[in-house]
Amino acid sequence: MLRTSAARLLLPGLAALLILPLAAACGGDDSDDAHAGDTAAVLAAVTFLDGAGYHAIDDAINKDRTVPATARATALKGQAVVKTTAWPAELKPKADALAGILGELAAALEGDSPDLAKAGAAAKKAHDAQHEFSDAAWGWLYEKAGVKGPAHAH
Repeated sequence: MLRTSAARLLLPGLAALLILPLAAACGGDDSDDAHAGDTAAVLAAVTFLDGAGYHAIDDAINKDRTVPATARATALKGQAVVKTTAWPAELKPKADALAGILGELAAALEGDSPDLAKAGAAAKKAHDAQHEFSDAAWGWLYEKAGVKGPAHAH
């Protein structure tokens, strides 16, 4: 069980590490698509966020009444990814809101014995906001790719 949980947390990070250099490489002036770097950065960031485990954190706190040991670090990593990604104008306001919500989650999880009511509310809010943001980001990616995506992914 521990190995599976660790793998779920590590795989999105490894994927982002592999994709992020591609994002930088695609952003040069020689690119046919001036937004190729932005597209790759959005793809890397949303892939990381989708795999970060906000659903599991929400369930653990609100259903199992336990705070996963990695929950605060996951919130901080997500916040850092959101704040450092060059989002297109259409996604920037939602990204800023998500970064704030992930910061609230990290703050609620601070200390040795976080208040489960506050942590639970923050975890649900972060989980819901991440899904909403992911839908918007994938919608933007579908549009850039010329792919007809689902009306609502989650």
